[in-house]
Amino acid sequence: MKRAVHAEFPDYSLRYTHPHLCDTGTKQTSGYFELPNGKNFFFWFFESNADPADDPTLLWINGGPGCSSMMGLFMGIGPCHVNTRGDGLLLNSHSWNQVANVIYLDQPVNSGYSYQENNTAAHIGDSNTAAQDVYVFLQLFFKEFSQFSESDFHIAGESYAGHFLPAIATVITEKNAETPHAPIQLKSLLIGNGLTDPLQQYKYYKSMACEKSAYGTLVSSSEKCNEIELHQNECQKLIESCYKNSNITTSSSFFTQKSADTCLLASKVCNALVVRPILDGMKLNMYDIREKCQNGPLCYDYLDAVKTYLDRPEVKNALGVRSSVSFELCTPSVNMDFQISGDWMRPYVNQIPPLLNSNISVLAYAGDADFMCNWMGVRAWTINVPWNGHLKYNQQEDIDWYSNAIVAGTIISSESLTFLRLFNAGHMAPYDQPQVTLDMFSRWISGKILQNDDHQLFF
Repeated sequence: MKRAVHAEFPDYSLRYTHPHLCDTGTKQTSGYFELPNGKNFFFWFFESNADPADDPTLLWINGGPGCSSMMGLFMGIGPCHVNTRGDGLLLNSHSWNQVANVIYLDQPVNSGYSYQENNTAAHIGDSNTAAQDVYVFLQLFFKEFSQFSESDFHIAGESYAGHFLPAIATVITEKNAETPHAPIQLKSLLIGNGLTDPLQQYKYYKSMACEKSAYGTLVSSSEKCNEIELHQNECQKLIESCYKNSNITTSSSFFTQKSADTCLLASKVCNALVVRPILDGMKLNMYDIREKCQNGPLCYDYLDAVKTYLDRPEVKNALGVRSSVSFELCTPSVNMDFQISGDWMRPYVNQIPPLLNSNISVLAYAGDADFMCNWMGVRAWTINVPWNGHLKYNQQEDIDWYSNAIVAGTIISSESLTFLRLFNAGHMAPYDQPQVTLDMFSRWISGKILQNDDHQLFF
């Protein structure tokens, strides 16, 4: 194992090796970002299959909070999938590594392979605090692997990453302007089926459940739909109170006890009275309403195979993971820390306008078969977010978006902000539509998301 330090962050270090798992002929790096108080964040980095020196670099963050970014690697955009037995890997022909260098980071601590040696140390419970650690990780990473430090940099993720990504981007832009640290070349955010603006997004659970869609109607009882609407109105008032007591604009926004109390109450009531009754009644995969819920974690049997593979001793050894560390797909205690702090309902959408106004582009994409962070709610927050291009964005119409000469979704785009609805995809859109989402990513990072004449790329 090699170790790297940074003079400006003397209490932090990187410890890493170069594994050959999922060997596609390009260089890999995996290991730990070591923090004070015995915290250790696992990361796995794959260089681009095309041109590592010139291709952009992407940081992938999964949600939860508390879910491992190895889910994004093996259930979406990574160079390999796990076989059904969990004892080997299969190449993914639609890996985003075809066009970018990709870092997968397990954060906050205790997610995935990440762990904390000192259990008495304070736990992280909000996305702003979590983002500070990610920023230091990036500083150490780009110092040690300086050949990528001048590359265009993008951050992407799913679900609760709708909180994490604006917070991380806000830290980066503030530090780039304020400090002598090497600037990080942040260009964009890609938020997949993300929870970014609960006030807008929670309005659409009733619509998603009770209105007819291409996938049918989830709740057919008009009486139950009326009951959901009543609870949804109550829910909106509680989220408004949370927003009023949670001023999130900068990376150093401080959350009072009143913020924690009002936001936790909103989370408890809204999830118990609006979301849970719908889920209990529909008996489907909440992340993909086209399918029934399977027996595995998060309704996917495949994730059992992923956990089996990542708990294999030879895999841990190759990645530089201690044998005593157990891999966790999603860690309930991390989720609980964020819930108790009130972070779930806070308006991290307030960090989006300064990013858009400083020409950091945002792509909010949404598989339209997801119930939990459904496309209606994602579209709504992009329409309501108050930035300099707000009026022009709202004048745009939803138009067909093509991939491989097929209508694969609809798109609204103006200047720095884009919303893309992806057809026939759920919460983990790259898992359901790997070819389409690679096309999306390739065109996004090259500034061609609206160009529909590039279909030949994947013929």
